[in-house]
Amino acid sequence: MCTRHSVTYSCWEKSVTTCCLRASRAKICARSAQARETKKTSGVNAENKLNEVYGSKYRINLDHQILTDHGIFYPKALYNDLLFEVYLAPANQVIKLKYKLTSIQLQYEMIRSKGLAEEAKGVYESGKGFLYDHVCRGPIHTIDKAKDAKINIKVDAQRRSMKGLLLLFVEPYTAGTRDSEKFVFPDLKKVRVTINGSPNMVYNNGIESQDIWEEVSRFFMKEKHKPQHMTLTKVYTDNKFGLLIDLRSMASQKMHGSGTRLVNTTDGIQLEIDRDAKGSGTLNCHVFVISDSQFNVLERQLKDVQY
Repeated sequence: MCTRHSVTYSCWEKSVTTCCLRASRAKICARSAQARETKKTSGVNAENKLNEVYGSKYRINLDHQILTDHGIFYPKALYNDLLFEVYLAPANQVIKLKYKLTSIQLQYEMIRSKGLAEEAKGVYESGKGFLYDHVCRGPIHTIDKAKDAKINIKVDAQRRSMKGLLLLFVEPYTAGTRDSEKFVFPDLKKVRVTINGSPNMVYNNGIESQDIWEEVSRFFMKEKHKPQHMTLTKVYTDNKFGLLIDLRSMASQKMHGSGTRLVNTTDGIQLEIDRDAKGSGTLNCHVFVISDSQFNVLERQLKDVQY
């Protein structure tokens, strides 16, 4: 994932996962009251218990699809190291207090098997592709609540398989005071989608407000027909809104390569958004491009990365 503004995408995605997954993440992401002034834990038994167990420790889960979805990963068989670069947001953007990270550690699980190691080494020698989702944020569009009844957004990223577009609407904020899980509903009425000059075949007459929840739940639901932490009511009324344009031909999270092909095209994807122009102030619209990517290994070294 593109690191710039990744927290915006991650915070919203977290709000549409299941209760079980959300609770699990809460356990490993516990923060002390001193670590974030704006998060109050006094009087909340669950939060206090987590702080008692984890103290001021903070964990970042490196559950990347390269590591989790392709069998055993054997890094020592590769001539190139797989590196994860973690960039922290400037402190003044997220908290009012100064902080310092110490005792940074890497924890991982190992399977001790010479047979599996030799098998992985042989696969890396003959060639292997690691498929994963790539998320990149495009330019931010500013919306005037009182004046902008029609918004035009063009996405011209060149991708072999674009899975979807996610638009998140965030109110301007003073550094250090933002509610990281507040994503407002911008009073949308209809969204028209044009791909390479042709209207979207699924929603030929445009995506209307009642269609938005169906798109979000189908794209982000981890298991088919499983109840979600997020509900239709929360999406529209509880500041958890996200506009998702699904560009896949198959509604399967495990399948790669079913997205829309945008290669050597200048038309790209055009979004024409109709909304009720009301209220005061502005909104920032973050546009995230979600696409399939492939990390290719040949002769035990990185060959290329395809988007």
